[in-house]
Amino acid sequence: MFRFLFLYFLLFGVINLTNAQLIKWEDALKMDAGQVKYLDCAGLKWDSLPTEIFRFTELKSINLSKNKFKELPVNFKQFQNLEVLDLGRNKFEVFPLVLCQMTQLKVLHLDRNAITLIPEQIAALQKLEILDLYANGIEQFGEGIFLLPQLKELNIEGVMYGTIFAKQLSSRLPNTKVLIDPPCKCLD
Repeated sequence: MFRFLFLYFLLFGVINLTNAQLIKWEDALKMDAGQVKYLDCAGLKWDSLPTEIFRFTELKSINLSKNKFKELPVNFKQFQNLEVLDLGRNKFEVFPLVLCQMTQLKVLHLDRNAITLIPEQIAALQKLEILDLYANGIEQFGEGIFLLPQLKELNIEGVMYGTIFAKQLSSRLPNTKVLIDPPCKCLD
């Protein structure tokens, strides 16, 4: 799935790469850390990041989906070159605030977690173009989500919300393609 999304983003210009390839974790460990820009660590069943990962300081894309993360360490912010981050299918209940310091992020996948609140601090992600929050238990969207000037796509399918919020989305994000299920009047 990540490879498909990676190719989609590459084809449609969300990320611009030349001769790039997603490198599996086991292979990356055998390489010079500075050469690794696109790292695939999906499905490794990690519940925390191994210390070895922090030697890859030049990462532009990392797939950490299908693991068991509940949080990210503060030193995750050292990946300041990250443009694409996939944290889908983990166990996050709280939006990892350290991500709000990742100012180069263009694509952020947090689908299929258990996040209930999108913090105001998300507004710091001024380059964010795609935000995938599919199938989370989001109860509150902070104002910060409306302050993302580059946001082209927001996926909140599988998230329960009311008709009032649905109207806010369309009026306050007019240049954003919002992937959304029909609203529930019961939540108004």
